[in-house]
Amino acid sequence: MAYTRIAPTPSGYLHLGNAYNFLLTSRLSTRHGGQLLLRIDDIDRARYREAYVQDVFDSLDWLGIDYQVGPNTIQEFESKWSQQLRIDRYQEILDELRAKNLVYPCAYSRREIQAMTTDGIYRGENRNSQLSLDQAGVAWRVKVPKETSLELTKKDSHIDVDIHREMGDFVVRKKDGLPAYQIASLVDDVDHGIQLIVRGEDLIPSTAAQLHLAECLDFLDFRRSVTFHHHPLILDAAGQKLAKSQGAQSLKAMRESGFPPPEFAF
Repeated sequence: MAYTRIAPTPSGYLHLGNAYNFLLTSRLSTRHGGQLLLRIDDIDRARYREAYVQDVFDSLDWLGIDYQVGPNTIQEFESKWSQQLRIDRYQEILDELRAKNLVYPCAYSRREIQAMTTDGIYRGENRNSQLSLDQAGVAWRVKVPKETSLELTKKDSHIDVDIHREMGDFVVRKKDGLPAYQIASLVDDVDHGIQLIVRGEDLIPSTAAQLHLAECLDFLDFRRSVTFHHHPLILDAAGQKLAKSQGAQSLKAMRESGFPPPEFAF
């Protein structure tokens, strides 16, 4: 039995790409006789809206997806399932990375990194600054040595992901002191005992980064038991990835216009 999850971010109304991921995850969970968890990733509260959380529930109901574990209402989510309730747990893991001397402080802005690199990826050009991890306004970055790579399975083939090249020294604690996506997502998957993770193929570098973190943190049971499935993306008419922030046609608009739930050939 495989324990898997749906993990939307309440930063906008969901779109067809989300529907594809949810339906595929549900299909694979059923195929393997597993349990499905609804986990709403609200670690970033800047764009959080209750309407977006409600849209998750409405969209899953419209798509006909049943999940066995997780919240059913906004109130239940806020009181029992929000990532904001797990900040201390994330910090505990961040402190473990600090104790192992695997993180360092970085004050560069995204604009400054864009100016100093050709691809916007920071690879530790100034790891030995005199900043302190306890200083306000600094991010914590993981030290990713050169030629750090990891093999992943994509369909029936194996691919090597060069984590240093693809992700660089990625952020695990943001400048505001809150845990970044990479650490929160990993810790939640480990703590919930997730064994099957379904993601778009654009997140292959993130998967490699999180598995690298798992090795750094000795999450050996997770590394042995987890399987990743990376699926092709649903693209818009211009061939671009759908994104809530870019105003892609929402599932909410489709429901309100009377469209039936989408069907995909998996």
